[in-house]
Amino acid sequence: MRGDSTPLLTERDPVAVRALRAALRIADLPGFVCMCWGDVALDFLDDRDAALTRVTLHHGYSVRWEGWREDAVLAAGELSLEWLAVRGVTGPLREFRAAERRAAEAERVERLWAAAVPEPLEVYTPLFLDTSRTGGRLPGSQLAEMWELLCAAHPDAVARVLRLLTWYSAGTGAYSGYPVHEGIPAQFLDCETPRDFARAVERADQRALAGAVRYVIGWHTRHRVDGLLMALSPAARQRLLTHTRDTETRGWLARRIARFD
Repeated sequence: MRGDSTPLLTERDPVAVRALRAALRIADLPGFVCMCWGDVALDFLDDRDAALTRVTLHHGYSVRWEGWREDAVLAAGELSLEWLAVRGVTGPLREFRAAERRAAEAERVERLWAAAVPEPLEVYTPLFLDTSRTGGRLPGSQLAEMWELLCAAHPDAVARVLRLLTWYSAGTGAYSGYPVHEGIPAQFLDCETPRDFARAVERADQRALAGAVRYVIGWHTRHRVDGLLMALSPAARQRLLTHTRDTETRGWLARRIARFD
C-alpha cells in the first residue's frame, strides 16, 4: 500500500485482507473518471511478494483499476477508509469526514437561499440552483418571462426591490467566490431603476441592506454602480458603508462614494 511512493502499511493477515475485499465491493460502473490521481493506492501482491495489481481509492466514493475504462462506485466506500484508519492510516478518513461536513454546510446554505426565493419564482428554484452546476447565468428570454411574473406579483417597485435585496442577502452572503446561483437576484435588480433602488435603500432593514451592499460592489454591477450611488442620498450612502463587512471592500466603496459627496 503506497501514498505517492512511500509505503503506509503492509497487511498480510488473511482475515484483514478479506475485510478489505468486502469493503471494496462495487455498486456501479457509472461511466465517469475522477480527475485526480486518487487518495491512496492499494498494491496487491502474491505469496512471493510479486505485484498482482493496483487500485486507487478516490474520496471514499469510488475506486480505479486498470481493467476498467471508468472508475467504479463503491457500495460502502467509507468502509475502506475505516479499514485504513484502524491500521493507522487516518488521513483519508479524516479528509472524507471534512468533505462530508463541507457538503452538509453547503446544502444547509443552499436551502436557506432557496427559501428566500420570491414566491412567484419558487417554481424556478431547481433551475436557479442548476446554474451553479452549469456555470451559466439566466438567458435573457427566461429572465424576461420571470420578470413579468415578479412585477405582476409585486407591482410596487420599491417593495419589489426590497424583496430582491433580501433574497440577494441570503445564502453565503459572500462578496465573491459564492455559488453561481447566488448571483441571480442581481440579474433582476439590474432591471430596476437607480431611483427605485435608492428609495428601497432608505427603507431597508438589515437583511435588505446586506443585499444592497452585495449588489453595489458586485462585479456584474460595475457598469451601473456610479448611477446607483448618485441616486442615493448622503445618508443612504453612509448606510451602505456602515453595513459593509470587511475593510478592503469598505475602502473601495468609500472611494467610489467620495465622487458624489
